[in-house]
Amino acid sequence: MKFINVSILTSVLAMLAVAKGGADDAAIASPDSAVVKLTADTFGSFIKENPLVLAEFFAPWCGHCKSLGPKFSAAADKLVEKDIKLAQIDCTQERDLCADYGIRGYPTLKVFRGTTNSSDYLGQREEESIISYMTKQSLPSVSAIEDSADLLDTFAELSEPVILQVLPPDFKPAANETFYSLADELRNEFSFVSTSNPEYVEKYTSKKSTPAYVVFRPGEKTEDASLFKGDTIDKATLESFIGVETKPLFGEISGATFQSYMESKLPLAYFFWDDESQKEAVSDAIIKLAKKFRGEINFVGLEAKKYGMHAKNLNMKEEFPLFVIHDLEGNFKYGISQDKALNYADIPKFVEEFKAGKALPIVKSEPIPEVQDEAVYHLVGYEHDKVVQQKKDVLVEYYAPWCGHCKRLAPTYEELAALYKNDSDANEKVVIAKIDHTANDVSGIEITGYPTIFLYPADGSKPISYEGQRSLEALANFIQEKGSTGVDALKIRDAKAAEPEAEESTETNNGAHDEL
Repeated sequence: MKFINVSILTSVLAMLAVAKGGADDAAIASPDSAVVKLTADTFGSFIKENPLVLAEFFAPWCGHCKSLGPKFSAAADKLVEKDIKLAQIDCTQERDLCADYGIRGYPTLKVFRGTTNSSDYLGQREEESIISYMTKQSLPSVSAIEDSADLLDTFAELSEPVILQVLPPDFKPAANETFYSLADELRNEFSFVSTSNPEYVEKYTSKKSTPAYVVFRPGEKTEDASLFKGDTIDKATLESFIGVETKPLFGEISGATFQSYMESKLPLAYFFWDDESQKEAVSDAIIKLAKKFRGEINFVGLEAKKYGMHAKNLNMKEEFPLFVIHDLEGNFKYGISQDKALNYADIPKFVEEFKAGKALPIVKSEPIPEVQDEAVYHLVGYEHDKVVQQKKDVLVEYYAPWCGHCKRLAPTYEELAALYKNDSDANEKVVIAKIDHTANDVSGIEITGYPTIFLYPADGSKPISYEGQRSLEALANFIQEKGSTGVDALKIRDAKAAEPEAEESTETNNGAHDEL
């Protein structure tokens, strides 16, 4: 007898239901609901006349839109009393308006606050989620709390980080404006509180005119809160402080939190565990390290049963528990040797060695080819820096074997390489190379998609990302204009193409001379 995984079966059934859908009018809000139908003619004035609007950009034939339609209508009816408006824009009828907002898929939900500038809706597409999310959007981005008991209650049981602004008697209004501006932008991620409570002023502020900023994190004691200690308070500095300090000392990393850690650019230290007891055994030691290196290294736990395959991306074997640090800036990985079982006592020492620059990175690389007999240079991790630092213009394509765009580029790229390779002078000045980024580590550049192409000029200046068309002519012009050797591959190509014509012309002339 065969069995099927229930969750897989549920997903399949859900997809089938969306695909099948119902009539196209299921995506369109009921005429009796509070949902407002907008067109290009009515959109601008409606948005400006209403302080808070959730707009759905949709297509009537879209299965997901049909699923959302009734829920969207029901939410709209319940939000009327809160003066929150829900609206629909049919992108099959209002193509230009949808294009103006970069709509690429359906449904797309955007939040408007009295202007045509918008932010993405980040909640779930369920009636209650829409109501909850938009209700929160309608509240002030900053809660002003003065009572000591109310403040204690706010910090007692946190579900998300809280950023507290403490205003001394002679605070500068500009700092307050900065705080409110940040709160408007980050309100979906954190809670913001402002107070002039004398007890908090005495505890956290050191200057009569300078506000204090404190971050409280879920699951931590209030005495472990982080106090901003910078001399300059501006939006960028305060945002950076919040980005660092809202991370838990030893947090769980998942699909929902991964991107925020990547964006921080701080080295990320992973502890992979496949048993809860392993995590508990190392927790105190890692929290102690996290406190010491707060703002320098982020520490996270990763459940190997769910995310164990990520170990390969960090150049580690899938043998758990393990500890590894990913230097995001240089894309280097540093791991405790897996030749023997992990000794938890080695973790603090290893982190100290990493900070002191004494740890050695684990380099993932294909073997260095014994022969380079192709026009395109086969680059690997071990020799990447050596090759791109030559006194030549070096164009490198970072690709993935499975990438369709890379496969389509290959013939053009090989033809381009041959132009330089087959000309003795150009061959001494230009290298066309490619590297399988999935099998080789590279440092100093950020690869976010394939193919990614960089030019490393011969004069040693900063590598230049190529963003143009993937044609031979465009690539050749890029190398000539942005490189430092000035080689004109198209001129070489045209000269070679003209050679047979010159020979034929000479033969014809010689024949005519003999005739005479």
